[in-house]
Amino acid sequence: MKYLFLISVLFFSCKGKQEESKTSKGKQYVENIAEVEIPTQKIEQFIEDKMKAMNIPGLSMAIINQGEIAYHITKGYAIVEDNKEVNEQTIFEGASISKPMFAYLVMQLVDEAKLELDRPLYQYVDQPFPGLENTDEDYKEITARMVLSHSTGFPNWRGNSELNTQFKPGTKFGYSGEGYQYLVYVVQSILDTDYRGLELYFQEKVGLPLKIENTTYIPNSQTLKNKASAYKSGTLIPKQENAQEFNAAAGIHSEAMSYSKWLINLMNKKGLTKESYYELFTDQIATPKSEWFTKVGITNWTLGFAKHKFDFLKIPIYGHIGNNEGFTSLFLMDLNKKWGMVIFTNADQAGDFGFELFKYLNNENLPL
Repeated sequence: MKYLFLISVLFFSCKGKQEESKTSKGKQYVENIAEVEIPTQKIEQFIEDKMKAMNIPGLSMAIINQGEIAYHITKGYAIVEDNKEVNEQTIFEGASISKPMFAYLVMQLVDEAKLELDRPLYQYVDQPFPGLENTDEDYKEITARMVLSHSTGFPNWRGNSELNTQFKPGTKFGYSGEGYQYLVYVVQSILDTDYRGLELYFQEKVGLPLKIENTTYIPNSQTLKNKASAYKSGTLIPKQENAQEFNAAAGIHSEAMSYSKWLINLMNKKGLTKESYYELFTDQIATPKSEWFTKVGITNWTLGFAKHKFDFLKIPIYGHIGNNEGFTSLFLMDLNKKWGMVIFTNADQAGDFGFELFKYLNNENLPL
């Protein structure tokens, strides 16, 4: 293997039982986007009520004010059956919030002139992505830009079917995890490595510089030791064996404090050139007028991020939701105000939770 990574991946050690909730710097309030101060006691009561109503066992959440983590809370149970509480080391599956972090890594490759956003991806590999050997030729039009903006034409997941484009690449939006895995295949080829090497590359370029050592795409022994169990409507979901791949579409394992550090890095426009940062948040394609997108205000997709427009805010909000079996996650952020929130839960059915909290913070607590 030509690309050899000589780095050590460090992990947080367990510090014993944590308090049920924690506020940074002793603050008893946080600010919403309009800079209205909201008592943390009120926020915690809202969270507690919603967790009970939605049957959410455990949660890790952080709120960012002016580019700093202003509030962090861990609440509930990581493993209900063992009465094991969520603490600062508890790890959750982030599901699809894997995608924007991978998009950031891809843009670093663009900055290093190892990848071009608009060059057909098939030109980077010697062998076609598995499943494309006998398909139509449309896939040869697919670029990294199309993958990151979900316009490849691929289905979300192929299942047991052949992998085919469902529409002409680049012409419309079609959410696709398969597209992201195609790009993983290309990136591994560019770096002349495998999925393990790509994980090390991610740690070298993102994890270690930002000190988010407990965030991984490929679970390791420390990750699995601290991982929360998965639940669906209060029922424990049996553990599944982790696939031997770098899953850019849904594989990230993390928690709120670590993920917030990366969001703050984005808010501070670090790690990318000015041009790549601009590309990352530029509208690429309009999203369809579906019931779900309309409900949560998604109007466009950028390179890895959903763009939201809420009727109670004048400015766009960027974010992403994630849902794997037994886990739900969400982050939303205002880049100009350097405000954000990120949530991880071990509940399958918590898709509305984060949006309701966001609305509570930024609509129900508007200035008088």
